[in-house]
Amino acid sequence: MKKLFILLFCFIALNAFTQVVNEKTKKLFTFGLDVFTDMWQDIPSSIEPKTINPGVNIFGTYNFMFGESNFSFSPGIGLGIHNLYSSSFLHTNNDSSYFVPINEEMPDLSYKKSKFVAPYLDIPLEIRFKSKSEFRIAVGFKFGFLLRAYTKYKGDDYIAELQKTTIYKKKMIQHLEKNR
Repeated sequence: MKKLFILLFCFIALNAFTQVVNEKTKKLFTFGLDVFTDMWQDIPSSIEPKTINPGVNIFGTYNFMFGESNFSFSPGIGLGIHNLYSSSFLHTNNDSSYFVPINEEMPDLSYKKSKFVAPYLDIPLEIRFKSKSEFRIAVGFKFGFLLRAYTKYKGDDYIAELQKTTIYKKKMIQHLEKNR
């Protein structure tokens, strides 16, 4: 995922320098970058989440002006990546997925990282207003489609029960919401 993000960023950055930007183009296309942290809610006391769970949204929208008015409709596309760090494994059974505390399962286990990653393909839609004095306001929403969630664990090998540092990635996680 990191390689894809770096490749996408380089592609966008290189294209940005090769295009001629005039006033009309500036009014029609909007590019955005959001950096944020996710907050956990209603978690069991046995799971210790990290305070900072960094995430990023990259998006672009195209402004369709309503004639000569100050209003526009702006559909777009984006990529949102959420990282949730904790002291737990994501466990999946026949009908659900849930977090299980690492130290509850294996108290002597030492680990450096345990995280859940959820990347979304986003489709933002907005109605925008821009006054003559450059005051702007927008109202809208976005749909998100889950691409390929995964978990990543780095620490002692809990499968072979060795004190050797191992990295496990679990892809194809079942029982997750596919839309947001």
